[in-house]
Amino acid sequence: MEGIPKGFDGGDDPIDGGRPVRPLPWASRLSAMPYLPGGGPNQIAILRELLQALLANDGLLTATVTDGTGQERSLRDALKQLSTAGFVQKLDRDHAAVTAEALSWLESNSDAALLAIFHRHVRYVGELLHALQDGPLSVRDLMEVARDRYDLAWTTLDQTRRRVTWLSCMRAVEYRSSTLLAITQQGEALAKGLEIDGPRIAAECSDTRQPVDIAEPPPAIAGLLGALTPEALAARNPVLGYVPRGKGEATVVDALQALVNAASPSSTKAELLAFAAQRFGVSESSFGAVLTTLTRSGLIVQTSLNDYEPTAPARAWLETADPLDLALVVHARYLFVLEIIPMLRECDRAPDLARAAVDFYGLPRPDAGGVRTRLQILKAAGLIVERANWRYQATPLGEEVVARVPLQTPADEPGSEGRREPASTGGFDQPGPMHVAWEICRELVSAGTDSDNPVRLERAAANAFEFLGFEARHIGGGGKTDVLATTNNSDLKPVRVIVDAKSARSGTVNEGAVSFDTLREHQAQHRADHVVLVGPSFDTGRVRKRAEQNHVALLTTDELAGALARHARTPLSTHHYLGLVSLRDEDRREVESRWSATDRRTNLLAQIVTVLAEEARDTDDVTHGALTSDQIYLIAREGSTGARPHPKDIEAVLGLLQHPLVNAVRHIQADRGRPPAFQLIDDPALVQAKLLTLARSLDGLGETIEVD
Repeated sequence: MEGIPKGFDGGDDPIDGGRPVRPLPWASRLSAMPYLPGGGPNQIAILRELLQALLANDGLLTATVTDGTGQERSLRDALKQLSTAGFVQKLDRDHAAVTAEALSWLESNSDAALLAIFHRHVRYVGELLHALQDGPLSVRDLMEVARDRYDLAWTTLDQTRRRVTWLSCMRAVEYRSSTLLAITQQGEALAKGLEIDGPRIAAECSDTRQPVDIAEPPPAIAGLLGALTPEALAARNPVLGYVPRGKGEATVVDALQALVNAASPSSTKAELLAFAAQRFGVSESSFGAVLTTLTRSGLIVQTSLNDYEPTAPARAWLETADPLDLALVVHARYLFVLEIIPMLRECDRAPDLARAAVDFYGLPRPDAGGVRTRLQILKAAGLIVERANWRYQATPLGEEVVARVPLQTPADEPGSEGRREPASTGGFDQPGPMHVAWEICRELVSAGTDSDNPVRLERAAANAFEFLGFEARHIGGGGKTDVLATTNNSDLKPVRVIVDAKSARSGTVNEGAVSFDTLREHQAQHRADHVVLVGPSFDTGRVRKRAEQNHVALLTTDELAGALARHARTPLSTHHYLGLVSLRDEDRREVESRWSATDRRTNLLAQIVTVLAEEARDTDDVTHGALTSDQIYLIAREGSTGARPHPKDIEAVLGLLQHPLVNAVRHIQADRGRPPAFQLIDDPALVQAKLLTLARSLDGLGETIEVD
């Protein structure tokens, strides 16, 4: 039959001999789908060229290749996205090989063989095809399927679009309209050859697990744990410092083990620098940050002016080579390490854990990167597992360890009234933005299902848009629009938004509840630029299609509440929120992108103050209490899997802290051609007080929103 690939029409599958393709265990599959520069329709051709270039150069990764955009790159860079996707395997630092399954695909040029590789190694590829068998869906619908069925909490459409692009190249899916995707005849045939999998709770983590035997830690490490009084636990270091990992070739545990081993039995500073430079590519200017991390972690100790050696607990860890012993040492020195394990019952992702660390364990700022570093150590020790896409849960071993080891008591200890609401950060007599957002969010969600009192949701929607900075007016009543919201765009021209609020007792607004003709009349009456329908959720069928046809944006109460919470923490200029009422997916992605960028810059301010404060309090002969911008960069990027801090942002923060209105950082000019360093001259609490004084000087210029 034309269009049916070999292997699904009675022939032999090029890889599995006709057997269904079984994926790797869900936890072992990648969350990120590769995307190769050169355009969506050319993905397969570019992939073939790269693999053939690797074969032609005998696997040499330093060889150059022209990528899909015409740019010359090393094979190492060009193949980076494919390194763990089943196409190439590392042989040594500078050599790689094409895998057997990729060679088979190169020989057969079979779409079935290519899909089999992706399905084995990447999450939600065959599963996406399976979802389309129920009928056409939009890319956003497919992202919601990924979230609801497969626990893939993506915040943008990028990863879904990548999968759609590859499947389109394989002729497995196609667009039936401008937004709706459907599975093709070939896609149906391909899907039949795939076993579908998904996230599962690990069997060893069930409630019926057997008791776990744990060996006693070495005496030196047991002594550290025995000294962990409540006061000592609260006084631990909040910030994990810089751990070099080369080009991502070493884990945190491997890198620490190599560095501590290099200091054993004793080493000079110059010898340690030479080892770090050779093994991890650490420069001389960056080595001070590495040495500071090793000493503050309690892994090495300075025994004379230029000599270092492992501490007794570190020597015990080197002898056992057990990552659990490292986790115990790190727990004794840093806040929020083993405390993560019980917290996983409520928060299972790094960003949520980072906020919990601030709310309940005294960390000065949310540091998702630092939490990820802690998670990597706990995972290597077998104390937690990654049950799904960046979501973690405790293992029986982890539960047993935290039952035996002293932990810091969280701020909401048992017997309290439960979780506290977000702290107020307003003026002296006014509720702060987090409190106001909290109240509006609760009313939005509650009113969304109170169909007996629809005015509640109308008023909550008006309050929500007013909180985001719009001039929002609740109108309501028969034949009138519910809410009219106005703001200026980036060109300072007024933009009007019609907001129609629909509550539904079932939690889902269907087509019969919405009069799109009336919405068009209201739009014409108010000469509005946008129309948005706010409700608890929307039927994925006709109502979405009718909304698209009538140019009406759909915004759930959860999405609007999420925007309020983000705005309270990370306020943006109001015109950016026009992306929430736009029909274009890229406009909503732009809002998320701006939030993320602002979050990074704001967190960077807190991180730099914290890092400089730690250095000023714990000065040594290496840094003399001051850090260069390069050293700050290395610490700031540590543990982060997202975008690294931009040097210009670090310079901007340092410039703010040196400004006469703040005057909290001293600039120290170094000699002998060394870069200048920066030293914090105020306590962090004083820095905060100075910045709050600047904010309070603007008190009274705006009005606090009153929640109906």
